[in-house]
Amino acid sequence: MHLKVFPRSSITAAVMLGLLATQTQVQAQPSAQNSVDAPQQTPFQQLYTFDLPEQHLLYSLGEFTNITQIAVVRQDAQPINGIAPALQGEMTADEALRRLLADSSLAISYRNGRTAELLEQATSTTVGNQTAFSTLTVSADRIGDDWVYHEPRSVSVITREQIDRTPPRHAADMLQETPGVYSAVNAQDPGLSVNIRGMQDFGRVNMMVDGMRQNFNDNGHQQRNGTMYVDSELLSDVVIEKGASTGVHGAGAIAGSANFRTIDVDDVLLPGKDIGVRLRGMTGVGGEGNGVNFIGSAAVAGRLGDRWELLAARSNRNFGEYAPGRRRPNYDFLTVGVQDEFHQEIEQNVERVRFTDNEQDSNLFKARFHIDDDQSLTFSYLGTDLSYNNVSDRQITNPATGEVRDGDDAWRRYGDASTTSDSVSLRYNLNPESPLINLEAKAYFVSTEGQRYVEAGRPVIQGDTNMTELAWMMGVCETNPVQDSYYNACRAGLDNNNRTEIDTYGFTLENTARFSLGGFDGFSSNHGIEYFIDKGESTTTQERGGRQFGANDNTMQPNGERSIASAFGNLQWEDETFTLAAGLRYDYYKLKGSTQLPGAEWNYRDRYYLAQRGFQNQLNSSKQRCAAQTHSRWEYHCERIPVLESMVEDPLSFIESTSINYNPRWDVQTVLQDYEVDNSMDKLLPTLSAAYRPNENVELFANWGRGWRPPALTETLMQGSHPGDPFAVLFPNPHAQPETSRSWDVGANLTAQDLFKDGDRFFSKLSYYDTRVDNYLITSMVNVMPGQPGTGLGHTMFVPNLLPMNFRGLELEIDYDAERWYTQANYTHVLGSDNQFCQKTRPLGSGWIKDDMPNEDGSYPDAHNEAIEAGYDSREDQLDHQTYCGIDVIGMNSARQLPMDRGTLVFGTRWFDQRLDVGTRLNYSAAGGPEDFDFDLWPSYVTWDLFASYQVNPNLLLRATMLNVRDRNYVTGYSDIFSKSYGPGRTLMAGAELRF
Repeated sequence: MHLKVFPRSSITAAVMLGLLATQTQVQAQPSAQNSVDAPQQTPFQQLYTFDLPEQHLLYSLGEFTNITQIAVVRQDAQPINGIAPALQGEMTADEALRRLLADSSLAISYRNGRTAELLEQATSTTVGNQTAFSTLTVSADRIGDDWVYHEPRSVSVITREQIDRTPPRHAADMLQETPGVYSAVNAQDPGLSVNIRGMQDFGRVNMMVDGMRQNFNDNGHQQRNGTMYVDSELLSDVVIEKGASTGVHGAGAIAGSANFRTIDVDDVLLPGKDIGVRLRGMTGVGGEGNGVNFIGSAAVAGRLGDRWELLAARSNRNFGEYAPGRRRPNYDFLTVGVQDEFHQEIEQNVERVRFTDNEQDSNLFKARFHIDDDQSLTFSYLGTDLSYNNVSDRQITNPATGEVRDGDDAWRRYGDASTTSDSVSLRYNLNPESPLINLEAKAYFVSTEGQRYVEAGRPVIQGDTNMTELAWMMGVCETNPVQDSYYNACRAGLDNNNRTEIDTYGFTLENTARFSLGGFDGFSSNHGIEYFIDKGESTTTQERGGRQFGANDNTMQPNGERSIASAFGNLQWEDETFTLAAGLRYDYYKLKGSTQLPGAEWNYRDRYYLAQRGFQNQLNSSKQRCAAQTHSRWEYHCERIPVLESMVEDPLSFIESTSINYNPRWDVQTVLQDYEVDNSMDKLLPTLSAAYRPNENVELFANWGRGWRPPALTETLMQGSHPGDPFAVLFPNPHAQPETSRSWDVGANLTAQDLFKDGDRFFSKLSYYDTRVDNYLITSMVNVMPGQPGTGLGHTMFVPNLLPMNFRGLELEIDYDAERWYTQANYTHVLGSDNQFCQKTRPLGSGWIKDDMPNEDGSYPDAHNEAIEAGYDSREDQLDHQTYCGIDVIGMNSARQLPMDRGTLVFGTRWFDQRLDVGTRLNYSAAGGPEDFDFDLWPSYVTWDLFASYQVNPNLLLRATMLNVRDRNYVTGYSDIFSKSYGPGRTLMAGAELRF
């Protein structure tokens, strides 16, 4: 029988056996008479009809949970072995559970009306409604997250155990053990951008916290076009879905989704307790602390009767600057940028990675009210505040001298940066006795605001005088308007405060129904709707001495509204051997906002106009020289004035007497015009999947799906000059069309128990993926604007790649647990070569009408005739179709090169009745960079970590971790090319977790 999963409420504190079975062939329900009395009875007192065969106890417990909706948990993380007897007939849930456990050594303790806890006989004594517990070993959940190996699709989970083994300095560190998942880490910026299978930015990956979309976008180089801020200390796990989906979170996401789920009540409470406190803390140890000041949290939770569950938590993460590794430095990456095609032998001495200090405070509150046994209402709030540094890209050499910038001069700090994010949700769950209803509705609001403070730049110096300070001291800068001669000096003395805020309003509704059709059992339907709208508002204010001197919209950042409404449905049929499923999604997209669009203004200049203008210029010049009487020929100019006045009055009479060419022509002027954007479009997106299980240990699966991603606010509306770089000008693309994808994967799940010894467990997932994306939007730096000739170098905008983007690879996950020792491994092997890029030379149209206008004699220019002969409607049409191909097209874009191979290997052992857990982790990254480079953008490396935990007693757990044990010097694979930050060197941390 194929065992699937359904959501669980606990990650680190409970092993929910119900995760292993959410669909059975038996459509068992509570009896009709019981439905009348249900409001007066707890679920384990209600009558249910069971028809379970003799089978493994684990499977029977999973089906028990599916029928009764009573969670069965086990706290001590021990395997559940043995055979459960057949169970037929009508009986209470309590009676059924006791019959299933009759031949085992497990006892039952009910936490409440919805949770049954399994305990060894020796660990509990129940008298009436009072339960006394003897010593019980509590360790992290290892069984409950194995559900991914029973799912016929590409899905991975980052567990709380993995997070605790190697506590992350940067949020991206959590992704290390997940195949196919990367992040472009910027060590100075704590924001996280998730990359799945080579795709990221602008919602290609749906990044969420508890199902709430985190759509913040602070426009930046290469990797920072879609950022979330998450606190690892308050997480229970992270679920990574890969590929296109017609599920509830799939709208607009062509690469997949990453859902960071926060802790719940069961993560805090001790077994059998209704009120509890959890205190956690970790810090760097001595001289090996390497900037780890504190990572910790305090949480309190409680169950108030059978109706209320409450949780409140607060966390703090505090880091200082860190030292890179000192063993085997590799300087290949130093002079390699996204556009570089050169390499120099440069060594830069960096004793510490500057400006990596940051602090994060977070608050979490949850309140769940069980309306009755079938319904619940949950309120959730998560807020986080971060303070860090506003830092420029890494400085390698001094352009004036060519000398290497060593030490503290490697990075330039512009000022302070901070981010505040608040996420609020209200969730309603309805799960009655009917198999046709398992409903969840959620409304949420996410507001993220980022501020970057830029201190005043270099002053204007004339001779030995600081003109900036002088102008402000004299009060010249406070006049309106400021005199032109002092304008630049005054601006140089202003601080700039850039604020970007994006608010997301979202709603989701989904239901799962199970039913029979045409006499066949095993059908299920998952269907629902999703809607979200992003509202962006960005401003820049100028300040000096705390006083504001101006404010305006920041058109470099998102301003406007973007929404997607989606309806989806998935139909599945499943038996013991096969699974067949099909899904369909309908998305409707709308974007509104204001921008400025470049255009061309053409004016025809005939012979009369050109001659008159030419004669008028000569007349003006002669009048000036005649009046000045300083020119050697001033008398000549005075005498010419009457003649020139006559020529201006009747220019055509004098054209033939001059040697100047006054042939008619078209003149063009590029102008920026206000442009209101109101785009909308829709799309139907199908998915298909199938699975085959030749036996209980092997499952083969295949999935195929279509996806799309409509343009984001920044891609559509961005406009302005690049800060600090007047050469680069950024233009909007309101005509950009959605990206469309075709993705499929094939794979296998392998599971086994008692493989090499009694009680061991083996799980493995192997997947091959292949994704093609058309119309992929890239950051191009060579765009010719309307009415302009030339290459367009420096004109930057988001344009579609005319060539398809391909992403292919293999992903492997292995998890083996033999109780005394265990091992986990993952590996990603990227296939194929770097993608190629072509674009329209003039993405906004050429606007080039000059060569298509007839001459005065009625003939057309040669360019027009040649275009017609080539099969185009006009010369303008020919220019509109011109393309340019090359690697220098895209500039700062994460898609320039594919991610590199990488993997991890974990090996651990457990001692003293599994209270002591000691292990090591190997981290490997292959070298990466554009294929046409002769050197590495990211050099390859191997690092080792050590971890240990000791359960002193049921209340106290001690932890220690040493990262980068060999102090290896490395650059994180696929990290930010521009910040060019080394990874941390050897770092030792220790801490404790106290629960009571």
